[in-house]
Amino acid sequence: MLVFRRKVGEAVVIDGRIEVQVLELSGGRVKLGFSAPPEVTVMRKELHLTCEQNRRAAAFRATESLARLVTVLRAHAPDDAEGDPSPGS
Repeated sequence: MLVFRRKVGEAVVIDGRIEVQVLELSGGRVKLGFSAPPEVTVMRKELHLTCEQNRRAAAFRATESLARLVTVLRAHAPDDAEGDPSPGS
């Protein structure tokens, strides 16, 4: 991890496109300002982690639902697949 010491009003530039400025120090807290292009998403880490957890949970549920659907379809498939005419016959 790279560590900087900055005073109020000073900034750090990331990748030449993102500026992080120290706006205020109060007690044990620091207020930061971010300037970034519109295509760059800037969010608090705890919100980012929650979004990632939600994405993983949604993907898992979708996979689980598809597996359940395959099981149900196989259970209802006709036993005699030979008697079914194939397309183009």
